[in-house]
Amino acid sequence: MVNEKDNYLDAQELERLEIPPDLEDSGIADIWEIPEIETIPAAKFYATKAPRPVSIVGEADPDLIRIQKLGERSWMVLQRKPDTVWPLVRQFLTYSGVDVASENPASGIIVTEPLRVTQPEQSSILHATIRTENSEASDGDYLVFRVEQGMRRGSSEVHLKYLVNERGLQYIDWTTPSQLPELSNEILRQLAQFEVDDVGDQAVSRIGQAVASEPKIELIRDENGFPILRFNVDFERTWATVLSALERGPYGIGQSARDDKVIDLDIDSRKLDRTQRRVIAELLDEIQRRSRTETPVVIRFEVNPFEDVNDIKPSRTDGEELPLELAEHFLIMIQQFAS
Repeated sequence: MVNEKDNYLDAQELERLEIPPDLEDSGIADIWEIPEIETIPAAKFYATKAPRPVSIVGEADPDLIRIQKLGERSWMVLQRKPDTVWPLVRQFLTYSGVDVASENPASGIIVTEPLRVTQPEQSSILHATIRTENSEASDGDYLVFRVEQGMRRGSSEVHLKYLVNERGLQYIDWTTPSQLPELSNEILRQLAQFEVDDVGDQAVSRIGQAVASEPKIELIRDENGFPILRFNVDFERTWATVLSALERGPYGIGQSARDDKVIDLDIDSRKLDRTQRRVIAELLDEIQRRSRTETPVVIRFEVNPFEDVNDIKPSRTDGEELPLELAEHFLIMIQQFAS
């Protein structure tokens, strides 16, 4: 049997079809649109082979819903798109007897009316929890939710701020903990339980479709076509996410220096499966060869922060060039295990 799966690599462009002048040519059109070919300097790494998707390095976290913590900051992660999570938050507030004062889908923000915690008619579990956890709760307290796209495709995050007065509404710093972090965590757990118990409808909000459209992680390229993993979050969260992703991935962490913003990879072939060893076979051979006699080969990730954007770029510490295919492999691994 002839294997024709690679024939497209040898395809040649034919001469332009000439239509005889006595025939009608208005019905002739391309069946498939042919896109413009982008000039990428790094394409030289592909040689005569067309670029193909990088193989999956492991299985993703199967959890459908969980509370994520970073210090005193916490947020809820759901394996659902924002356009279904937005109405979930609205339904939770309605179920808890809390009115919405304003909402801004572009930023994913939902602000409640004052909670009126001390009023006897406020008998929901949410209000009871607030009174129990916060002895100083007042009628002028607020909840501010922020619904965003998650680290992984098709996932969402729900962040929460508990504000003890309306002055806090003027400026909200989402990189810092809530004023009452433990109470905020408990409310997020109630929202998670609301989802698990399937109290709300599985609604899709048209308003929610506009929520936080910017991805948290995206694979981009520099001017030379070399891949860079961009995190659209603050440095603290980027650093914690990359470390966590590497810990869950097949390669270990050799050493990390937060002040220098670098993380070195520890590659132990004994811990890799057959597919992983095949992908980095040449690198493993070089590591083995240099292990005793020459400068060791170490893959390093450098975090380059700029405001709320952090770029991750891989390199080799020995100064040699890291092939584009391997750079993509390691970055996609981080993207896959990020949460």
